Amino acid sequence: MLLAASTAAAAPCTGESERGRFATCFDPGNRLSVTAATDGFGGALALRHEIHFVDEPDLVWKLEHVFADTTYDGFRDDFDGTLYKGRFFRHARNGHIVLPFGDPKGVFLHSDIGTIFEVGHLSWRGTAPASLGIVKTALLTDVTRSKDFRTHLAIGPVGSWDVDLTPASVKVAEHRIAPFSAGLVELHLESDDGLSVLNVRGEAGTAWHTSGQWQSFALGEADLERIVVAINDRPIALYGLARYDSARSEATAAIGVRIVLVAKTDQRVSRL
Repeated sequence: MLLAASTAAAAPCTGESERGRFATCFDPGNRLSVTAATDGFGGALALRHEIHFVDEPDLVWKLEHVFADTTYDGFRDDFDGTLYKGRFFRHARNGHIVLPFGDPKGVFLHSDIGTIFEVGHLSWRGTAPASLGIVKTALLTDVTRSKDFRTHLAIGPVGSWDVDLTPASVKVAEHRIAPFSAGLVELHLESDDGLSVLNVRGEAGTAWHTSGQWQSFALGEADLERIVVAINDRPIALYGLARYDSARSEATAAIGVRIVLVAKTDQRVSRL
């Protein structure tokens, strides 16, 4: 468990007592976790990594992946889950884009560029029609230009394709398509030690329905996580979340516990 260090820390993210060393920093982007909350039970696998280039040392791609992010409430028969979520940002010390037309020109950027890609988002509420998000993608610009994963404030246009499924069957009742006719803003803040994480995301715009109408919509989500204890360097966190969906005229909130089963040790933790 986390212990109060009786001596000076052996490393910035390593505590030390007379019985041994322990981690004081954690990596929330590389872990397999399960959750138990007021809105049900679930889990997710999160991975993140960087791609560096030998011939371009000032350039790095920051890649984040989340697999099987699910929550199920057996009492109310509510389910919400996404098969895959990906977020990719290109960071360069002096970011620029080259336009290779005629005399090539370089356009220097004051923000990083990137994208998100989500596939297979399924949700239902009891006997109400289920919603299947087939694909969602957005072109983002990150105004923080952070060198690591701990901070980003990204905005950009988003496109999506969703369908409603009739209750008691898998037949499609309606399609909803937003051909980059919506906007997305996303904020991520993570403490340097990984003990606290805040995510806020909003999406609004218009989507075309198979009924032949364009309809406006708005989605919002915020979640906050705080690690309160770690057992054998495996953190347990309290978290809370709130969501809003204008299509369902629904606002929900939940609080719960997140338990990390498998985690990558923060690279700053000393084991010597």
